Amino acid sequence: MAIVICTVAFAGLMFTEDLRAITGFSISMLKSCTKMDPMTNSSGPSADKKRKEKTETDDLQEVDGIQFVPHKNCSIEKGKWIFNNSSKLFYTDESCPYLDKQVSCLSNGRPDTDYLNWEWLPDDCILPRFNGTDLLEKLRGKRLMFSGDSLQKGQWQSLICMVESHIPPNKKSIKRGRSHSVFKAKDYNASIEFYWSPYLIESNSDEPIIADTRKRIIRVDSISKHARYWEGVDFLIFNSYVWWTSDPQIKTLWGSFANGEEGFEELDSITAYRMAIKTWANWVDSNVNQSCTRVFFTTPSPTHMRSADWKQEKGIQCYNETTPVARRGYWGTGSNKKMMNVLSSVVARMKIHVTFINITQLSDYRKDGHASVYTGELTDEQKNNPQTHADCIHWCLPGVPDTWNQILYAYL
Repeated sequence: MAIVICTVAFAGLMFTEDLRAITGFSISMLKSCTKMDPMTNSSGPSADKKRKEKTETDDLQEVDGIQFVPHKNCSIEKGKWIFNNSSKLFYTDESCPYLDKQVSCLSNGRPDTDYLNWEWLPDDCILPRFNGTDLLEKLRGKRLMFSGDSLQKGQWQSLICMVESHIPPNKKSIKRGRSHSVFKAKDYNASIEFYWSPYLIESNSDEPIIADTRKRIIRVDSISKHARYWEGVDFLIFNSYVWWTSDPQIKTLWGSFANGEEGFEELDSITAYRMAIKTWANWVDSNVNQSCTRVFFTTPSPTHMRSADWKQEKGIQCYNETTPVARRGYWGTGSNKKMMNVLSSVVARMKIHVTFINITQLSDYRKDGHASVYTGELTDEQKNNPQTHADCIHWCLPGVPDTWNQILYAYL
């Protein structure tokens, strides 16, 4: 069976990984970390039959008539976006009932649709076609959890929308909570979950959110409140980036909030981020059993707040952008290399292997993919004031996060 595994490779400032560490650790080697509910009878073919059928069809895979073979050196961030309006979407914001209004751009009145038809093509490998049924089989009897900020929540919503059409209506359910939300595929005894932890470590703005970023306080050495939700999960996908970029300095404390919020120290955000990532890394190294849990980290999702970055001097952030940046190697101000360096250096010293889902460079081209003014409940007056109200952080769904999940699927 041909399996395409694309390594995440950054040089210098970018992330590097050993292909053998990825290909040598397959999903079949994982034991289940948690006791799921007893399996129910599936109305479809048995798992063994499905695996047999998949093996027979995957011996030779083709894309547009060109056979593809796994490449030993695949830098997933090196490639280009190609326009393909003949490919069927995995879902729409009308067909999937699980999307927040914030990211349902077409339903919110976005007039153009070309942003839906761009596909990422790496230079030296081809991503396998996403197969929702196959992914559900890989998750049979297991839990997959995204944990992080609202960008990570978008990736969670994208993935459940990519698989939910493969599940009968009475065989799936969703339970949304303030911090923890769970989508269940009953016949597969599987769950795809999201847990809200924007800094990964504890803060006074976890819930409820404090809108004034100057009043937010983090506890750089306190993680147990969040970590108890990560215990026993088979696939953990983390992220933490955009909340750290709101201010150059951040109020920092040590210990539990039970001791109060007095005595904080203001640290520059990069220093505080390093401390927080070290706290997260120490928890992973001390608590994750790699024989049953696989750990991923989604690299920073870039913002597009400065149109001068792509030579659009008279533009208004990402407003009215309808095509990706064409210049190869483009890197905008919405991707902080110092923070990426911090993450890379900390993870490099961990005992537990962490796989990067390397989405930063490829997403940086997609200035056209954000929600812009087609988000939430904006009035016509607000939509006419994009300088203030354009959302150039979050992504439309369907959209760019679907590609992130195609990469995740390739690793699985």
